[in-house]
This record gives sequence, structure tokens and C-alpha cells, in this order.
Amino acid sequence: MNFAFARHSGHYFGRLLPLLLVCLVVWLVWQNQREQQLGHSELQLTCPAPEKSCGLNINGRAISVTLIGARKPLQRFRIQVDAPHARKVEARFTMEDMDMGFNLYTLRASQTGRFATDVTLPVCVTGRRDWVLHLSVDQDRLAIPFVTEL
Repeated sequence: MNFAFARHSGHYFGRLLPLLLVCLVVWLVWQNQREQQLGHSELQLTCPAPEKSCGLNINGRAISVTLIGARKPLQRFRIQVDAPHARKVEARFTMEDMDMGFNLYTLRASQTGRFATDVTLPVCVTGRRDWVLHLSVDQDRLAIPFVTEL
């Protein structure tokens, strides 16, 4: 009886495998398109001193960004975004041509329109320190390059 069950369950798995592979391919294509859309619609913000705040106006909304604390790998620092009337602010970190893993942070809102969270960056095994902070403020996208400290 166990042998019959194993034979039938293998048969069902054989039927599900193509469906699972199709779902995986569709998901990968969707992720790739999503990444490309984010990259093309981001505004580049040069921030020479991110610890002192920098900002810009996007679609009539003033947004300012501050990185509080030492920006060192494996050490916690704070992202603070002032974006009055925003509903959702998210941050993620990348390096050009380097997979740094999944790291998406949802910033918590205060009643004053200030969003903040603590983040910790991984160590890059190559020793690179050039990061890009990708901010999503509702539908607006910002890319802010910065360098971690030694």
C-alpha cells in the first residue's frame, strides 16, 4: 500500500513540476521588469553630506533624507525621511553590478510626516564601499549614492 501511494505521489509531482517551472519563470521575468522600471524611473540625488540632510522637490512635494550615525558595514545607522503627507516610504540598498541580497526596509511614520528606521548593511566581500540607497516615497523613486566609512 505504501508503494502504491509513493508511485501515485510521484506521478502527481511529475505533473506539477512543469507548472511549478512555468510559475518560477513568470515570477523571475516579473521581478526583472520591476527592477528595470524602478531603475528607469528613479531620480538621482547627489548628497555630498547625507548626515546633514539633503532633499529636493518632486511633483510639488518636498522630500529630505538624512543618514544618522556612522555608515559602516555591520553597524546600525538610521535613515530619516521627511515627506509630509506621504503614505509609505521604503528603502533598499544595492551596489552596481553586485548582488547584495534582499534588503528592503519599510520606514515607520510619525505624525509629523517624518519616516525613520534603523538599517544594517552587510560587508562586501570585495571590500567595496560604494552603495546606492533606493528610496520609494509613495510613487516617487530616488537613488542616493553614498560611501560607507572605514
